[in-house]
Amino acid sequence: MSRRTVRHVVDTHHHVGSLAIGAAEERSTAAESRDPVEIHHAMLDRFGMSACAVMPGLQYERPYGIVNTRELNHAIAAYRDSSTRFLAALGTVEPLHGLALCREELDRMVGDLALDGVVWHTRYQGVAVSDRRMHALVDEATARGLPCYVHMFAESNLEAPWMFADLARNHPDATIVALDGFSSSTQVQYVFDLADRFDNILFDTAICFPLLRPLDAFVTRFGSDRLLFGTDSYADPVSYNVPAVMEELLASDMSDEHLENIFWRTFCRLFPAAEKALATIEETPS
Repeated sequence: MSRRTVRHVVDTHHHVGSLAIGAAEERSTAAESRDPVEIHHAMLDRFGMSACAVMPGLQYERPYGIVNTRELNHAIAAYRDSSTRFLAALGTVEPLHGLALCREELDRMVGDLALDGVVWHTRYQGVAVSDRRMHALVDEATARGLPCYVHMFAESNLEAPWMFADLARNHPDATIVALDGFSSSTQVQYVFDLADRFDNILFDTAICFPLLRPLDAFVTRFGSDRLLFGTDSYADPVSYNVPAVMEELLASDMSDEHLENIFWRTFCRLFPAAEKALATIEETPS
């Protein structure tokens, strides 16, 4: 089987920070001090990725509330600025901090930090996706021109697909990117239902359950301009040995146009400045 290539591979779903999902086998290891950007570049090179979007890990500790969230957003903006291969950075606001503080932080995210979007993983942030506070925050983000990246992991009832329908229905002007939507065989069917009813929801490919080639089926039914390549990865430690969804896509029968859309063009439509940045990366000797 020949492995096709695409012009660019942009991963829309890279977390920065430590993964802490509460699994019993997690270990706290004292690793040697290494430059995180260098580690991240090595990961991108290892898997043949041109660039990525970066977002914080949302299991961060917040004993000082909004102070910790401000620090997190400042850090992700600085991290993006440290490399031309980090094409976009997404910050967050905490629904339980209250609307007034969140508005102030969203203004700072746009005006001072030039962040490119907002990301939530509500199972770690104390509310359901359909919580009334999330509705208010989606409106606030949309008013500032920020796409809303929202995790839809299959194992969490706080991130259930019907909640995304609630958001999309009530905020038709919002751009909602559902992350991890293909993460179980049953949830794949919910994704199809959401895609059929709501044009303002895009989906990333992270943690895709591969049986019966759901991405091929999605493209056949809906086209490729609502899919973004994503892997839900942490650069250190790397979340996987091989980015399986990347290999699945490149081995598929999809047209070259569909693959280019998924791997980078849809991302550039969402973040228009990214196309120029990719051209610069392409021209820079490795």
